[in-house]
Amino acid sequence: MITLMQAIQALQPGAQCRISGDTYNDIIWDDKNQTLPTEDEVRDKLAELKYQEEVNVYQEKRKLEYPDWGDQLDQIYHNGIDAWKADIKAIKDKYPKQTMDATELQKRKDAALFDEQKEEYIKAKTRLAQYELSEGVKNENGNYAIDPLPLYVDGVGRNPLVVQDEAERAAAQTIVNNTPQAVIDSINT
Repeated sequence: MITLMQAIQALQPGAQCRISGDTYNDIIWDDKNQTLPTEDEVRDKLAELKYQEEVNVYQEKRKLEYPDWGDQLDQIYHNGIDAWKADIKAIKDKYPKQTMDATELQKRKDAALFDEQKEEYIKAKTRLAQYELSEGVKNENGNYAIDPLPLYVDGVGRNPLVVQDEAERAAAQTIVNNTPQAVIDSINT
């Protein structure tokens, strides 16, 4: 399983960082000499490393099928090099060498972007569905089930909780507004 840390190390070898979760936002960058790769770079590198891992599976399968060296040499001695070549070729044919295809790699990167956009859209819609702290929540009788927070706090100015709520809602709305229609359609179908 390819990890976020492996992608970061592939992009910035020897980078000093920690990861407190499993998303880009969970990266804690401690490196003073290198810059944190962008979220797009990390996402694309993850897709590439996962694809490369799949391509390399043939190597492990081949390795398990090959007889040990002693048995191979014994076969050459008793049956000749052509018999040995035939046996080895059968294994190589069973597990052909694979290479990364540029078109397939791009499809995987596009799919990773699509999945990321879908996840971010769902989070943003969930955030926007929450009530606004400055509005509160009214019940069916028109009374407040949850009182609104005051916009201003004495001596402090604007209520920091309301300011934070507004900023989070604005960020979520930006994500919703910038999500491609194909991503939205995939959620709604």
